[in-house]
Amino acid sequence: MKTEDRKMTVFFCVGSEKSGTTLLARMLDQHPEIACLWESYAFRPGSPASIFNPDSEKWRRHGFSESDVRRWSRIWNAQPQAFFRRILSRFTGNSLYTTSCLRQTMPPALADFAGRCSASVAGDKWPGYIRYLGELLSVFPDARIIYNVRDPRALWNSAERFKDRRRGDELLNLMLENDERIRPYLERPNFLTVRYEELVCETEETVRQMYRFLGCDFSSRDLRYAPRDDPYPDRWSWVPTASGPIDPWHAIKWREQVSPADVERITAIASSFMDHHGYDR
Repeated sequence: MKTEDRKMTVFFCVGSEKSGTTLLARMLDQHPEIACLWESYAFRPGSPASIFNPDSEKWRRHGFSESDVRRWSRIWNAQPQAFFRRILSRFTGNSLYTTSCLRQTMPPALADFAGRCSASVAGDKWPGYIRYLGELLSVFPDARIIYNVRDPRALWNSAERFKDRRRGDELLNLMLENDERIRPYLERPNFLTVRYEELVCETEETVRQMYRFLGCDFSSRDLRYAPRDDPYPDRWSWVPTASGPIDPWHAIKWREQVSPADVERITAIASSFMDHHGYDR
């Protein structure tokens, strides 16, 4: 189906750091009808990682024009000062100006990127959206939200070992906080939960499910990432385990690498999460 034959489908990939959102985004973007931004940091326009920051390299790597980025930046920078935003939020219960800015900037950014990628489905992978679900759905009420979860013991192990940063407890607690934020939404038909373990161990069936959720047909050739077929390969910040072949070992290696004491402690902390998302204790 040609892009111009139907309304563009919008999606967002959310989750937590080390939950596998990078790999999930890769698998989506490999479909010829799907274009996925790499962590736009849309709600943080002043961040060096935001596509709405003219001083960032992020927008260049996605092929946006400087004039568009500067126009979007002016919209975000025209917000009232923080004091007045807090007063408004106290009375309205939401961030009216933030929602207004997103409405003026993100739809054209997604449409522009989709057009350059000849895609009919466009979205963004950024775990941070989970903090802004109300604002996001206010602007994109029909958006498809893909929520990536991972066994807490595996997430802790990955966070603890990645570049030897020892962030296991920090990112485990953040994951549990994020799950509390999103759980009231998960029964909605436009939300899909994907377990990392199924993505790496049952890849074809899981990817087929995600493509179906976004209204796209499945082909096994879309399971392979080919940089030569990617119009903007520099946008990605691949870690080695996300750029190469999918390895099911990453789903189970925690069993050998995490001590029994830590396994017991993590399981106790994350028991509600594990029960809800079907992880064995």
